[in-house]
Amino acid sequence: MALPRELEATFSPEEVEFLAGNEYTDIVPLETMDQLPLVSATIPIMKPPRKCRVPLWLALELKRQHRARIVPPEWLDLSNLQSLQEQEMEIDMFSKMPFRWLETGHLLLKACPDDIEDVEEVRRILLTIREARQSKARAGLEAVNEVQLALDNLGAMEINEIRPLFRETMNRMRKIVQVSEEE
Repeated sequence: MALPRELEATFSPEEVEFLAGNEYTDIVPLETMDQLPLVSATIPIMKPPRKCRVPLWLALELKRQHRARIVPPEWLDLSNLQSLQEQEMEIDMFSKMPFRWLETGHLLLKACPDDIEDVEEVRRILLTIREARQSKARAGLEAVNEVQLALDNLGAMEINEIRPLFRETMNRMRKIVQVSEEE
């Protein structure tokens, strides 16, 4: 099946979220589980209350089955997010975030709000950070030249969102430069 032209150069948000499922996160199993051989790794025997590192997709499934509690990543802690929010608001550069921060945060907020302290405040701060970063990305695209664009520390979803616009902008800039060089 052919995709519409606007979707050929990018992933859908759901596809980017699906890819985030391969990131590893910590869980605390609520029951003993046997070793689990996966294609990418083997998950050792899980015994409560010992933490275990598993792919996010597995953590979400075990949470859904009430067989584990998800330990939110350190960056999703309220004090860390408040610090990141201050950085995003104060400096012109993008603050260092995990590459899949947006989709991981979304998945965890949706699937395990009971495992996250101050979940509503965390949700609000993540939204504020996202809006600040979108504003910086727009400003960065406005300042683009034909040679490069410096938008360091962007996450996967953020790159995916600006990819079509960036590609079209760079193509047009190349044409303008070629025409000006020919004259």
